[in-house]
Amino acid sequence: MSTVRPVLRAALTAALVATLLSCGGGDDEGADEASTEPPTAAAEATATPEVTYLPEGDLPDPLTLKDVDGRTIPAKPFADFAVATGDGVWVTGVQPGAVRYDDVSGDITARTPVRGSVGQALEESGGEVLVPTGGPSALLRLDAVNGEVRSRVPLPGSPVSEGVVGADDDAAYVLVDPMTPTIAVVEGDRVTDTIPAPTAATAVRAAFGALWVPTSLHAVERLDLASDEWTTIPTGPRPRFLDVGFGAVWVMNQGDGSVTRIDAQTAETEAVPVTGEAIGGGDLTTGAGAVWLRTDTAVARIDPDSRAVTHWIDLPPGSGSVAATDRALWITNHDHLAVHQVPLPLPR
Repeated sequence: MSTVRPVLRAALTAALVATLLSCGGGDDEGADEASTEPPTAAAEATATPEVTYLPEGDLPDPLTLKDVDGRTIPAKPFADFAVATGDGVWVTGVQPGAVRYDDVSGDITARTPVRGSVGQALEESGGEVLVPTGGPSALLRLDAVNGEVRSRVPLPGSPVSEGVVGADDDAAYVLVDPMTPTIAVVEGDRVTDTIPAPTAATAVRAAFGALWVPTSLHAVERLDLASDEWTTIPTGPRPRFLDVGFGAVWVMNQGDGSVTRIDAQTAETEAVPVTGEAIGGGDLTTGAGAVWLRTDTAVARIDPDSRAVTHWIDLPPGSGSVAATDRALWITNHDHLAVHQVPLPLPR
């Protein structure tokens, strides 16, 4: 994914977070208690735990794209967000808006014009690709194979930039309106409900009967969809991009380049140190038997069982996204107007 580009929004967000943190009294007692209301600004500021910045983890020797038989494909004007769908990968920002690459040949097999900008990570669900857009604010539901627009659903606010859209079997969930965060619930071709989101929410994923909402206050807020109860789960610094798989929720912490694993059943967390440095943009995805962390300069493969970083692939510096099918790893690099295709499995 891309770095947070609008300077004004970044300044407002930083000011908001600083204000919230200055209100805290340092007492995080009750931070894990459930509530039927999303955490308020005062409650979040008070409950924000002290954050540990992890050093660099135990990393393997770096590999080049050549070492892993990588192929670089020109992708203009701004190859950005990617999501795997069966034997293909959809990428936004490639003319005329979103395109589907065959995961082996690298050929573009479908093209879909997109009006407006795509500022959120994509989701695949039920044979569809979900594409949130701004200007106009809408959620596009594309056929995952041929790119046909099945519906274009107007949203009640602008999708929060650099966020993540979520979906389960019943609905899609889009975080909108950064000043008053709200989760729009989309079923079929219309918004059927809205859910107040926690202050400083940055994304949303849907899995394991819950919504998982990272915030810039160093936590993921979990909404149980059956009971409507919210629970605060501490993470590393600045959690943002996240994905689900292997019985857990995996969260990229931009503040120190670490990953937080949240057990789907117990909500217990485990910190996985990786870069030891802040990640300006980046991405995280699950697939092909692994968790993949995209940094500003590399992709790390994390084994979901051992939590070890098994491979480290150096990239030309720049931000972008990552997606994995069973046969290939796809890495976007909008700073270099390219996508990188790497055959899987990686060499041992």
